Amino acid sequence: MKLLMPKFGMTMTEGTIVEQFKNPGDLVATGDEILSVETEKVVTVIEAPADGTIVEILCRQGDDVPVGEVIAIIET
Repeated sequence: MKLLMPKFGMTMTEGTIVEQFKNPGDLVATGDEILSVETEKVVTVIEAPADGTIVEILCRQGDDVPVGEVIAIIET
């Protein structure tokens, strides 16, 4: 399952990765916090959409990631 950078507002075009809470190989449950993202207006958390294992995180702290880009891969 590909986890995409969500769009949190009408004008959002990208988000900046602030903090990473999980690493490749970590088990996650639906709702677990994976990354925090800063937008123009707020810092918010991206949660696991399903139970599984983090296979890969494709961005790092400080990266600006466009809306819709794959930020992590979760094996469900």
